[in-house]
Amino acid sequence: MEHAEPLLGESGEPWTNPHSNVSKGATRAAVLGCLDGLVSNLCLILGVMAPCLAGRMAESRVLFTGAAGIFAGAFSMAVGEWLSVSAENEYLKGEIEAERAHIEDHRDEENEELESYFVEQGLRKETARSVVADLESHPDATSKLLSFHTRFHWGVEMDELGGSPAVAAVASFCAFAAGGIVPLLPWTVPCSLVDRSKLLPPGGCLYAKLAITIFLSLLTAFAVGVTLTWSTPSNSVRGGLRYAAAAMMAAGATYVIGYAVGSALD
Repeated sequence: MEHAEPLLGESGEPWTNPHSNVSKGATRAAVLGCLDGLVSNLCLILGVMAPCLAGRMAESRVLFTGAAGIFAGAFSMAVGEWLSVSAENEYLKGEIEAERAHIEDHRDEENEELESYFVEQGLRKETARSVVADLESHPDATSKLLSFHTRFHWGVEMDELGGSPAVAAVASFCAFAAGGIVPLLPWTVPCSLVDRSKLLPPGGCLYAKLAITIFLSLLTAFAVGVTLTWSTPSNSVRGGLRYAAAAMMAAGATYVIGYAVGSALD
């Protein structure tokens, strides 16, 4: 069996594709986890904080609520990613095995389908037929044909199926916790300690925490947006502002609802 020679770059070294692999579940899980952790815990903290500003709730509840929100959300995200990636992998594996059986039982029809796809991509009919015939000449022809069919039908590589559920779950958990802890940081310092230091006027601690919470959250959302759009055609600053604006709209709505509910229950 002949093996293709590796492609060489200008330097004479083996050339590799410089593009990132975007098919893995861990990257998506980490991005979604970080944003979900930031936005959901920011909303949760501001929703609970609103009654605190009106003196209807102790500030310690914000810290406990935020901490519980981090763990609850992180575990929820991790379990969700584990189950979703596992289910997707199981579905794709089932479909691929069904396609393998179909190739073995209906060889001519499947080869004609493959030829048609090559023609749709710009190859001449004769060239497409020659490509399929060349694939059939290999001892592992069925596997090679199946590899093309999986790319055409589902857009996945046989050796890169779906990603690891465990990696996606861990990435989601850690990213959610990292994002969720940002708006909680100001609440780790009790107002009683701040009041004794006389750094702020009486009653100013909660408003200072509110300002710091919003600032840190906006900065983090902006940084995430810039990072995600940095290597895309989109303007990275505009992408960061879009993420920050979306986070603040959600947090603002939650704050208003929390204040209204707190006032109604007073």
